[in-house]
Amino acid sequence: MPILQELMFFLKTQDEKTFIESMITCFAAPVLRGIKCGALINLSRGGEDLRTAWYAMKGYLSQKLRLEFAEIKTSRKSVILFIYRRELLASRLSERDSAAFLKRLGYDCSNNCPFGCIENLVMRFEWEMPHEVGIFLGYPLEDVEGFIKNRGRREKISGYWKVYGNEKYALEKFGEYKNAETNAALKMLEGSAAVR
Repeated sequence: MPILQELMFFLKTQDEKTFIESMITCFAAPVLRGIKCGALINLSRGGEDLRTAWYAMKGYLSQKLRLEFAEIKTSRKSVILFIYRRELLASRLSERDSAAFLKRLGYDCSNNCPFGCIENLVMRFEWEMPHEVGIFLGYPLEDVEGFIKNRGRREKISGYWKVYGNEKYALEKFGEYKNAETNAALKMLEGSAAVR
């Protein structure tokens, strides 16, 4: 069984707090390692209402992991989070081409503070999945623009995102992200085996 599947199977049996911390630690591993500025994670497990556990843990996890969280959507069945490193996201949003692209869409990223842009992004999620979220997730601008132009079709390759530009770069990033997630999952499973 692939390691990420094994982790998901294991997490079905854990308490809510262990589930939430493990999901974030594993699937935001590229952000934790500083190789990605942000990640989207859907905290959901079999229709359970995880909101109370999430609200109780969010300050602790932010401090422990040195990450920040924005709630994209919350419901009885799921909590969708945007997880980011402030300094990496601020750097990404201040890149000239990315800032110009976002400005055309109504974002103001001029003050080198990501909070206003994140608030705008969260509001846009109320109506639809805004394609510019790729910028916040660290995807190449040419791929975000390619996705919009081609309406999500005719990509060269697909993995963590759909690639319309530099395939070699994307494949390297896909490998880095997968390695970070797999290593995090292995550590969690090894730790749980020691406890059992």
